[in-house]
Amino acid sequence: MAEKDKTNRDPLPGEFESFAELANFWDTHDLTDYEDYLTPVSVEVAPHPTHEYKITLSDSLNKTIREAQKREGVSIGTLINLWVQEKLQQYQTYEKSHG
Repeated sequence: MAEKDKTNRDPLPGEFESFAELANFWDTHDLTDYEDYLTPVSVEVAPHPTHEYKITLSDSLNKTIREAQKREGVSIGTLINLWVQEKLQQYQTYEKSHG
């Protein structure tokens, strides 16, 4: 298989301002042009969520989360899931270092 010419590709941004910007980049670019940036990982994917939580938010938190959801261009469930995952990773890192 011939090696792709990667000299004509757009540079990969170091950061994206929003999920929508990230999605737009990958909607308009081919991942195979950026294979040299990829790192192999092992993940376990649950085919269906196994736990569901019901939470109550204040009006101000609800307003803020809806604004963030619109700005990021993802569902509220996805946004909250990402935020919880990020916070739990920080918590686990803290626990490991202060165990």
